[in-house]
Amino acid sequence: MKRRDVLNGLAALTGLALLPTARARAATVTGPRTVVLDWGLAETLLALGATPVGMAEIEGYQASVVAPAVPGNVTDVGLRLTPSLELIQQLRPDLILINASQHEQRAVLERIAQVQAPAIYTETGDPYRRSVAITRALGQSLGCSERAEALIEQTRDCLATCARQLQGHRSPVYLLQFFDPLHMGVYGARSLFGDVLTQLGLDNAWQKPTDYWGIAVAGLEDLAARPDANVLYFGNLPPALASGLTANRVWQALPQVRSGRVGALPPFWGFGMLPSAMRFAESLSTALQRMTRP
Repeated sequence: MKRRDVLNGLAALTGLALLPTARARAATVTGPRTVVLDWGLAETLLALGATPVGMAEIEGYQASVVAPAVPGNVTDVGLRLTPSLELIQQLRPDLILINASQHEQRAVLERIAQVQAPAIYTETGDPYRRSVAITRALGQSLGCSERAEALIEQTRDCLATCARQLQGHRSPVYLLQFFDPLHMGVYGARSLFGDVLTQLGLDNAWQKPTDYWGIAVAGLEDLAARPDANVLYFGNLPPALASGLTANRVWQALPQVRSGRVGALPPFWGFGMLPSAMRFAESLSTALQRMTRP
């Protein structure tokens, strides 16, 4: 009972309630049958080896989150915000995981199974620290605490390695997602990517306000505020977007563009947890080292 009280206390701090005692005990053997509607939680479950029976928008996950890979026996239950309730019910889950922003779905999902909604992204930010706490709580709840601690430690080791690789890089960094040749989303405070920059000892060039998810909508001219910053954007540029930037005088006049301090990163899901943090840190380290190589 004392151990149970401790675990419940930790769960309360992270916003993730533990399963009832009997079910938690069973989870140490096979784990509860879980359906997950949030990709950050999905990547965490897969990294822990706690494969869900159902997941939302698997094809989109594979394109944006990429890794860990989704096993072929996981059922796609539809859209993240409007999943197929009939299909979820057919899977007979013990547990449904959603994120805190999907609360409008909670009441109807609770008619099927227990629902948990960890708060990863909030008004107060700090998604990296929250991801660590929620990973630990998930490990306890699903009966894989050792794997959860190993994932947390693996993430810390990865970030420490990347920080060492980037010790000589002092320039701030802009992290962008282009919308069109004139507008972009910039990751700043309250974003996972911003938190990772801090862990790596790098400055985020975007210091203006962001939304709930850590993103600000900006124009190309805003990048001129930090002419010393490196510019990295996510994903491959479609031909129309690439040609639009080539023809854009504001873009071509930016100091970063004129000095070749612009680079591409692979596609990323900007609202992930520890697996996304590791993959981003490694990709960022590679990109920055390539940009500064003579």
